[in-house]
Amino acid sequence: MRALSSFLAFLALALPALAADADPVAPVQKIMEISQSTLSGNDSTQDDYFSDKWMPQLFSSAFVAIAKKGFAKAQANDEPFIDYDPVLGGQDGCAPKDLTITNAGPKDGGFDVIAKFHAFYCFDNADNRFSETHFKVVIENGAAKIDDIVNIVPDGDPVSLRDTMNGYFTAQ
Repeated sequence: MRALSSFLAFLALALPALAADADPVAPVQKIMEISQSTLSGNDSTQDDYFSDKWMPQLFSSAFVAIAKKGFAKAQANDEPFIDYDPVLGGQDGCAPKDLTITNAGPKDGGFDVIAKFHAFYCFDNADNRFSETHFKVVIENGAAKIDDIVNIVPDGDPVSLRDTMNGYFTAQ
């Protein structure tokens, strides 16, 4: 009985720490902070979310493998691999503001985490609609990792970054 109570006490202390690592919102929150910092111009030392610093922390190992292969091929061919900001869903944008992040729950073997924000307000004749980006977040080795980024295009089809990256290899 004493061993059981010791084990239960251990679980009570350990599970919150494990749950924090597995929070599907956490990597999305971080990537949005990076986007805000980078685009605001307030932090010139901020690494891009596709940097060696952030890729293994924020993205699944499958995503990282495809991205690294694509970036290496693009560099060797002196061409762009991803020619738009996949978080904002455009080539140009403003630091995201009016941000909300919601875990919409389980979907397709992961979690659908939705970020809504204004990202084009700094342009003349700006569209004032909210941008919406869905992040497929998976749990990998006990940690939440982004496995895909899908932009919801007004009056258009969703744009999956994984599909875009995979298309780079088939288009060549």
